[in-house]
Amino acid sequence: MSPHLQRLEKLRLLLSAAECDAFLINHPANLNYYTGYSGDSAYLLISAEKNQFFTDGRYTTQALAEIPGTIDLIQITKFQDLCHHIRDDRSIKQLGIDENQLSAGSWFKLEEEIAPGKLKAAAAHLSRPRLHKDKSELKLLRQAVEIAENALHSSLKLLQAGTRESDLAAEIEYQIRLGGGQRAAFPLIVASGPRSALPHGVASDRLINHGDIVTIDFGACYQGYHSDQTCTFFLKEPESAKQKAYTTIYQAQQLGFAALTEKITGPELDRVVREYITGAGMGREFSHGTGHGIGLEIHEAPSISQHSQAGELEEDMVFTIEPGCYFPNRWGIRIEDTVHLTAHGAKKLTTIDKRLENMIVG
Repeated sequence: MSPHLQRLEKLRLLLSAAECDAFLINHPANLNYYTGYSGDSAYLLISAEKNQFFTDGRYTTQALAEIPGTIDLIQITKFQDLCHHIRDDRSIKQLGIDENQLSAGSWFKLEEEIAPGKLKAAAAHLSRPRLHKDKSELKLLRQAVEIAENALHSSLKLLQAGTRESDLAAEIEYQIRLGGGQRAAFPLIVASGPRSALPHGVASDRLINHGDIVTIDFGACYQGYHSDQTCTFFLKEPESAKQKAYTTIYQAQQLGFAALTEKITGPELDRVVREYITGAGMGREFSHGTGHGIGLEIHEAPSISQHSQAGELEEDMVFTIEPGCYFPNRWGIRIEDTVHLTAHGAKKLTTIDKRLENMIVG
């Protein structure tokens, strides 16, 4: 049985827990996960007995090539056709849908068309199997990391005074595509000098200056799977305040890695990292969560944050650990790696050695 069909069977087992007769999936990441389909404008209907895939004439050829042959492919011309199909299946009394992906207009239309059948929010159930990465997913994630890291190494010749941030970002993205990536995993962040204090400072036309801090947050998308890491570079030997901040953030991240040898929740992991930075006097400057899950989406469960749900982090989850501190209009530092949680602790998927001495390039 193919990995996609195995995943569908796992999802089918969740129908009873969700108190649903069928699930309707339209989130592109979930469609990819359960069928291998990489397009959009499609729906997957899963019941106890059937797997049915609906799309219009623009995508039927692609769907035939990508989805398992045991999934029924049904061509529709409009959303109402799907509604009528569900309505005519008298066995569906309660339909689980992704409330985060179905528009309000589609919700109301579907609810009206399938009455007296009911809709039920089921996004958490639909995404739950994606929390744990299987061997095929881990292979794709490692490949995405390798492509991105090779692209960065090939682009570092531009990391010098006089280069525009946007030119450096463009070169990294070009190298990602040249190396086999579909695209960059997200709009690449190249933030230099005072712009390094912007946690999401996407590349601008600013010229990099001698002595700048340059934060590069980069990743590749490969066969739908994403990589994500952040390096903070120094274009000269950093002064003591910056050295202290970098060392503090690096040590906080190391403590986060070490904490993963024991059972721990997302908020507890965030607390380990955050308390170390707070103890060094920079707690207010650490303005975001410690990490996030990664896979078919650049940000997915689990969340490593003081505000996230307190579920235990589990084996085969993949997520980032990315502490950072930001001093507005001055400078900022972030260090980010992606880890795979194994039975024996965290195994880094990203491989760049981010000790301070390796980050000084000028």
